[in-house]
Amino acid sequence: MRVRRKSSLKVPAREELVEADLVDELSNDDLINAHLDWGPARLEGLKRLREAGRPWPEHWHWDWSKKADLLDLLAYHCFGIVHGGRMQGLMMVSTIAGKGRLPGQVGKPVLYIEYLESAPWNYRELAEKPEFLGVGVRLLEAAVEFSGEEGFGGRVSLHSLSQSTEFYRKHMTDLGLDSGHPQGLRYFEMNMEQVRTFVEGRKP
Repeated sequence: MRVRRKSSLKVPAREELVEADLVDELSNDDLINAHLDWGPARLEGLKRLREAGRPWPEHWHWDWSKKADLLDLLAYHCFGIVHGGRMQGLMMVSTIAGKGRLPGQVGKPVLYIEYLESAPWNYRELAEKPEFLGVGVRLLEAAVEFSGEEGFGGRVSLHSLSQSTEFYRKHMTDLGLDSGHPQGLRYFEMNMEQVRTFVEGRKP
């Protein structure tokens, strides 16, 4: 694991920002350790939802220890946000460029986000009082940055689970249900104005 640069997260209880590390070059062990650390909090949150009769998060079954095997392939790259010695969120991207679908960038290379998840204590549906906010935005910011470095112009895309669509609509363009996706999920892509918003947000 390498510290790529400093980042920040919001502490809702105190309405303040704390410094965090954006890390990359994660190893299989890094993902396995994150999975083990997240497990108890995830199970506690799922138990609370079951007792309240509320639906579970659609990604409740994600196992980053199994996704770790993908890091043996050159096409996959993983980022994380670390604060207090704990992984606060993870994102895995594929460097096999997809093709843009938005007007003005049809056919242009796009970095594809395979998975993005906040630690269970930061996820509103699992935690009664999230410890940190902004994890997802910081990881999207990293994806835009990495896309530029890879020669993809900052363009990124992903398919979203239905429970996450409102979050992605705030930052990306919703191109609707993708009939070509195995699960028929909604496809999101960043237009250049949205890319610039993230790039400008990185400036000191």
